[in-house]
Amino acid sequence: MKVFSRSVVAACAGAALLAAAGCGGGAAKQKPEPTQEKQGLSQVDPCTMVPPEVLESFGLRGPGEPDSNTSSEPGCYFNGERIAGIFYKNQEKTVESYGRQDNWAKFDRAEVDGRPAASAIDKGSTQARICSALFDAGGGVIILTVTEKRDQGLDECAEGLKIAEAIAPRMPR
Repeated sequence: MKVFSRSVVAACAGAALLAAAGCGGGAAKQKPEPTQEKQGLSQVDPCTMVPPEVLESFGLRGPGEPDSNTSSEPGCYFNGERIAGIFYKNQEKTVESYGRQDNWAKFDRAEVDGRPAASAIDKGSTQARICSALFDAGGGVIILTVTEKRDQGLDECAEGLKIAEAIAPRMPR
């Protein structure tokens, strides 16, 4: 992907995640999640959480490039011919807490590997062909942000959920 295109994808994804991370601050406090669960996700590396064979099956190439635009959500960028993706983890939030935010144009709840999940499009990304698939893991959430490189009629949300289905069984509960 050209540097300019990657920058646009990263900027859109980063803006969506920053908006998501910053919303919902005035709500009542949630009970803290057990420390043991958070440690499970702390061991997950966004650049290695998707095995090479899974990346290849979706047309993505590794190794990924670390993406640290948001410190609370370390991520990794993967390029491909049809799609590109930035895969993140967040140890502080869950699908439920993301769903309460008002920055979504679409937030469709789902289930992946028996876990709460969703596909979501940020209000600022409705024309950008970017969708995030989220699922709970290890006391936090895994976020798979997928963008279609050229309008080929792909469903970015469905692609993200397919990747989530492929990797969720390998992630801590």
